[in-house]
Amino acid sequence: MLMQPTPDPSRDFLSVGEVADELHVTDRFVRRLIADGELPAVRVGHRIVRVRHSDLEHVLHPVTGVALR
Repeated sequence: MLMQPTPDPSRDFLSVGEVADELHVTDRFVRRLIADGELPAVRVGHRIVRVRHSDLEHVLHPVTGVALR
């Protein structure tokens, strides 16, 4: 029987850098997605920005029916 891994609360939120690493983009691009409202984020304190892992998964859309070059 396969056991489901226990959720790790420390992985609920990702830093901008961690999101950029996961998407293979720059921090600046992630910050632009947040500023444009395309990627929900929360501010923790004055300078720290975090993205909920589930929000990151919701903005990723599979590409279908589009000719990629």
